[in-house]
Amino acid sequence: MPVPAHTVRGGETTMNDLDRLRVEHEARQRAGAPHRATPYSEVVNRYLNAFSYVDPYVPAPTPPPDPAAKPPPAGRVIVGADELPTAHLAVDLAAIEAGLRGTPLRIVHAGSSPRTRPALDRLAERVRRFAPEVAVSTRVTAGMGPAEMLLAEATADDLIVVGHRHGAARGSLRRSVADQVAARHTGPVLVVRAPGWPTGPESPARPLVVGVNGTAAATRAAEFAVEEARVRGCDVVLLHAVGEPSEVPDWTDRRGGVSVRNHTVIGDPVTELVAASEHAAAIVVGRDAGRQRLGSVNRAVLHRAHCPIFLVG
Repeated sequence: MPVPAHTVRGGETTMNDLDRLRVEHEARQRAGAPHRATPYSEVVNRYLNAFSYVDPYVPAPTPPPDPAAKPPPAGRVIVGADELPTAHLAVDLAAIEAGLRGTPLRIVHAGSSPRTRPALDRLAERVRRFAPEVAVSTRVTAGMGPAEMLLAEATADDLIVVGHRHGAARGSLRRSVADQVAARHTGPVLVVRAPGWPTGPESPARPLVVGVNGTAAATRAAEFAVEEARVRGCDVVLLHAVGEPSEVPDWTDRRGGVSVRNHTVIGDPVTELVAASEHAAAIVVGRDAGRQRLGSVNRAVLHRAHCPIFLVG
């Protein structure tokens, strides 16, 4: 296995893949060069036109889609919604994921308030207006908690999207909805952090960063990230914190058309993943199936990351 070119040793930091991507992007801006268009940035642009948030670095006309790009296996995208701003962000990102994957979107809510149905209808209409290619439906369920409702609605092939506030449930005995769903859903979960998304016009072209440690769960996360990156048109960085009992999969260079790079650091996995999240499109981590609670690393990353987090079972 090749030795990663950029490593942190003894407190001395060399330029890593994420830093290089940021520096290259800033250099292109100074030189007046357009930012590389990706399928994900195009979908984001179409959706976020509603907010006058258009990526000025995406050239037009856009290039044709990659015929080899196939959506990751997913039956539907299911998103939980309430009256909090985090839920609105979750619906926005869920609609973007559904448009990218070509799958239906279901917006669900647990409760019986008379205001719920009109609120969900407004969210659904918002999606239809700005993502007309997405088939969207809504469902209100009474007598169940939010986490139980999401888990009952979804199958293993569905992507669940849930909003999560910075600092939510930290230091508390009460687990957040995101904690519960991420631990118990047998399929992928996307946790949307708020505030912080969208993070800027360059965010759609940022890489997916995967926490790897050689376990079966980490391998599943890396495989998911490669498929997600193929659809988005972005790169993948495999982040390995030295000291864990494993080796990094040798996926350097290109894997099925996706640029994949290894990056090794000597340090705490949580600290390194949180730092990487400042310059990532999303963090991807694996989790053990069948557990009722998240492991300590995943839970810490979920509460501290600065970008969306995919948890893959």
